Amino acid sequence: MPTFANMKKRKEKFADFLLDIVKYVVTAGLLAMWFTDLHQWEWYSYVILVVGVVVFLLYGLFLYDDEDKDRH
Repeated sequence: MPTFANMKKRKEKFADFLLDIVKYVVTAGLLAMWFTDLHQWEWYSYVILVVGVVVFLLYGLFLYDDEDKDRH
């Protein structure tokens, strides 16, 4: 049976994983824009990239527990 401390570790590892995905997607998007002609990209390519980054970033940050919340 998973303990509370074990679940907290899993949540933080998953949050780290999501933030790593954000870093890789941003890096891949920047490299793709740098090495290709920007006129080849459709408008929805930018929207998908930005929405994906924002969703993963917010969810990853949401999963992190703030230790200062417990003290106040």
